[in-house]
Amino acid sequence: MTPPKPATKEEKKRKVSVFAKRFTIGFTLIVLVAQFFMLFERFDNAWIDQLYRWRGMEQGDARITVVTIDDTSLKKVGSYPWPRGVYRTLLKELWPLGVKVVGFDIMFLDPSTPAEDQALIQAVQEAGEKVVLGGPVQSDTEEWRQKTLWTFGFPFERLRKVVKSFGLVTQAYIDPDGSVRVVPLMMGRSGDQQLRDTWVSDPERQATFGHKVLSVFEGKSPEDYVALVGANQIRLNLRGNRPETIELIPQDDGTLKPHVVPGKEGFAMIPAWRVLERQLNAAEKVQLKGGIVLVGSTASGAFDHFPTAFDGSTPGVLFHANFIDNVLNRRYLRSVPTWVVFLLIILSAVLGNRIVRLNALLAGGAFVALMAGWVGACHYAFLKLYVLEFWGPAVTLLGVFLALIVHKAMLENQQKREVRQMFGQYVAPEVVDILVKDPDKLQLGGQKRDMTMFFLDIAHFTTISEKMTPENLIQFLNVYLSALTDDILRNNGVVDKYIGDCIMAFWNAPIDEPEHRKKACLAAVDCLNTIQRLNREYVDPTIPERPAVRIGLNSGEVVVGNTGSARKLAYTVLGDDVNLASRLEGANKFFGSTVMASDDTLAQAKDFVESRFLGRVRVVGKAIPIGVHELLGRKGSLSKEWSETLVLYNAGVEKFLKRQFEPAKGDFQKILAMLPEDKPSKLYMSLCEDYITIPPPEREDWAVFNLTSK
Repeated sequence: MTPPKPATKEEKKRKVSVFAKRFTIGFTLIVLVAQFFMLFERFDNAWIDQLYRWRGMEQGDARITVVTIDDTSLKKVGSYPWPRGVYRTLLKELWPLGVKVVGFDIMFLDPSTPAEDQALIQAVQEAGEKVVLGGPVQSDTEEWRQKTLWTFGFPFERLRKVVKSFGLVTQAYIDPDGSVRVVPLMMGRSGDQQLRDTWVSDPERQATFGHKVLSVFEGKSPEDYVALVGANQIRLNLRGNRPETIELIPQDDGTLKPHVVPGKEGFAMIPAWRVLERQLNAAEKVQLKGGIVLVGSTASGAFDHFPTAFDGSTPGVLFHANFIDNVLNRRYLRSVPTWVVFLLIILSAVLGNRIVRLNALLAGGAFVALMAGWVGACHYAFLKLYVLEFWGPAVTLLGVFLALIVHKAMLENQQKREVRQMFGQYVAPEVVDILVKDPDKLQLGGQKRDMTMFFLDIAHFTTISEKMTPENLIQFLNVYLSALTDDILRNNGVVDKYIGDCIMAFWNAPIDEPEHRKKACLAAVDCLNTIQRLNREYVDPTIPERPAVRIGLNSGEVVVGNTGSARKLAYTVLGDDVNLASRLEGANKFFGSTVMASDDTLAQAKDFVESRFLGRVRVVGKAIPIGVHELLGRKGSLSKEWSETLVLYNAGVEKFLKRQFEPAKGDFQKILAMLPEDKPSKLYMSLCEDYITIPPPEREDWAVFNLTSK
């Protein structure tokens, strides 16, 4: 059945498919380009900040302590900058506590008073490598303007001569939002960050501050860590902090009393004044023993502060502490390779394209599930120290899904307006009348239904067609096919298509037919009567022989709906059981039968038709054998001779299946004496003779006929 082009779901699906393919490919390419040029970086950074907040604060390495120049220390010791003798005193207090290395996130670029400078120089000289001093990276120089070369700022001359350990404290990578997320291990003088991988080979390279402190602490060279990390930078995994909060505690009188819960940093923080005044408790002394001390400013208003996911103003010294913690414990964040991100973007596009094919409710649920799964996957990867760029795949999935679902909805609305104009072209007029009365019965989209399929073929048609003129052949086909079609329609069948001399029909779609097996069997035996009538009535001397028909019937769950192209559609059935019906039509050649029906089909019709068991067959493409039967006519329509023959036939087949070949042979001999041309009896007669001579193998499927041709 071929409907007109408008308003078909297949056309809609094709339109959706073409648009979906083009949009998906185009949009995916746009996202890949945007990802390549890091256009999502700012959004991905914000996403990572959100993951930090979900994770919350984690405790940093207990061996790292930050001695803070905080507001209280400034009040007790004096305003900043402090006299350099204060730092000498600080060191004198720390060494007896067993501190292994002290890093000053403080720059001593210019000389102070001779006495103060001498005090600091002497303290640094006595400590040797155990004191790490910091210096800036300067870009406001002539070298920068002319050659894009950084200038490293070292301590003033006399201090530089005695300092053994030095690191750069300037943060090389500051994101557009002002935060620090990536820290290099080594820095060269080239200010072109595209050349940052060459910094490790720059003869004037310097280790960054945290890197140098760590190398002194573990007694390794800075280059060892570059090899360990496998790159010249790490993505910081911030330990974070827990801000101060206020809890309301219920009181006995029913009131709520505010209670301040102190905030907490991810690293141990000790105000410098308490070290200088020897106000440390026992736990803090234990904390300091054998560890790292970083000295830096945390006072409000200090210049060295950066925003993070946890705090809008995080002291710079804590970034150095995080760097040391991350490398020391191998818990810095790892970025997945770019090709993995590209693959995830493509996968997101494919998934977005696929789920739109579901119905609206399932598609929406699938989209929510995929987005939730992606969020969960990114969160899980983050907890496992891997960063998945969230927004590239997310934008791809969202964009593809929304665009295709809107496009699909527009086409569905158009299809609903047109569907009433098309269904009359599908089926016979009497079926159309039912559909007009109840349009809800019209389901033209692909669906699974239990149906019965019917294939009829005119036997020896090739021989007939070769010997008839084209005009006579067409007239012959029209007369025969019209009459046979009437038998199908009279039994509520739907003619699917004509394929030359073949009729394909089915029952139980598009409207329900509960007795579809029975109706199909009755239509088949009616076709037998019709072909006999036509052979008596139709006069054409050019017909070389009187035609016969072969019919195959099978029932089962198949897919029914519109198939084809945008230009031509057909409402038809698809599935293994459809193919099996076609195979059974061809299997009539093997048995010499006329109408072959499967067990499934005959089950509903056995009280309405006369039939006989042909055997169990295994057709091409099927591993499991099925029972097949020949339909002989409507119940009670057989002649006396045929009725007697049928009793003998059934008895003979029963004996044959019990391996009683001699008695079975006798039954088939009697049949052939009455009906010499009965081909199924001839087949079993021949098998009995063979098996009497050479018995069949002792296996369960010995009696199964394996049909090797279609």
